[in-house]
Amino acid sequence: MKVIQWNISKKNQPMYGAKRYEDELYRYINEIGKDKDIEIARIQRTSNTVVSWFLDYKSSTSDIVHATYQTIAPVVYIRKPKIFIVTVLDLIPLLYPSMLKRDLSMRLQWMLTPGALKKADGIIAISEFTKKEIVRLLEIEESKIITVHLAVDRTQYYPMSKRECKQKFGLAESEKHILVLASNNENKRMDLVQNVISNIRGKRKDIKLVKAGYAEKLSGEGIINVGWISEDDMPVLYNSADVFLNTSEYEGFCLPILEAMSCGVPVVASNKASIPEVMGTYGNMVDLDASDVVERFVDKILSCIDIGFDERAIEQSKNFSWESTVRGTIRVYEELLRVS
Repeated sequence: MKVIQWNISKKNQPMYGAKRYEDELYRYINEIGKDKDIEIARIQRTSNTVVSWFLDYKSSTSDIVHATYQTIAPVVYIRKPKIFIVTVLDLIPLLYPSMLKRDLSMRLQWMLTPGALKKADGIIAISEFTKKEIVRLLEIEESKIITVHLAVDRTQYYPMSKRECKQKFGLAESEKHILVLASNNENKRMDLVQNVISNIRGKRKDIKLVKAGYAEKLSGEGIINVGWISEDDMPVLYNSADVFLNTSEYEGFCLPILEAMSCGVPVVASNKASIPEVMGTYGNMVDLDASDVVERFVDKILSCIDIGFDERAIEQSKNFSWESTVRGTIRVYEELLRVS
């Protein structure tokens, strides 16, 4: 079986969620696929996505082409591989069009992506929630969509010395820190984050909020902005936190929650979208529709901010491995090749 993966990431691009998925998928298929006679290659983007549709993404003599990001799907309008599979990480821009206002290329991509996904032979959704959203928003047959969850590398994300990790980021050992790792996009609900930290600071001045992600900042008393953090430093950042907070109302999977759990950090999150799939039986979820949502977040955070290492979080993270993700992906390849 010859497989080519079309990646949205560039070769030397800093690590982020989609690139992590693409790198791990390629690495593990190279290892596991040897026993299944799978010959794997990858094509990474060299220009902006629209230009790469025309110049980069070729299918050659492959049996299967796997586009590992949804906005690569419109290549099907230019050339149709023998068997075409697309991974959908999320459909956020369809529900939050404000994200596309200033980017003509992104508007074009999302104008063409829904129709292109309907032409795929198979779709991999990274959560059951995303699968349901594909059916609901795009009216694609459920039988064409297979859920294969993302995962965490526990050789990279594991418990470390909290004291040493705080020191690395210049955080006071005498203080407690809530970590938020997110953009300031509408779905992330940074308005809630600011209300929560303001409320908490009224109760305990020793608690501060650390904001990281996309070099986007939050303003307010008790907020520490650390900006963009390299992949190598991310496990240290997680381990410097006493609580990981996620207030998002819409996520395709939410890998940071899983990474924080793997580090043994207590997690408090909303109960929306795919987040319950990641949180499982761990708990610590808050209903975003509750009239007293801020108070509920505050209560959850205060109940676990002093517990230190959280064994239950570690155990929940063990339900997700990259080997399982890759084996599920290979099963999709084998099934589509069988019926083609």
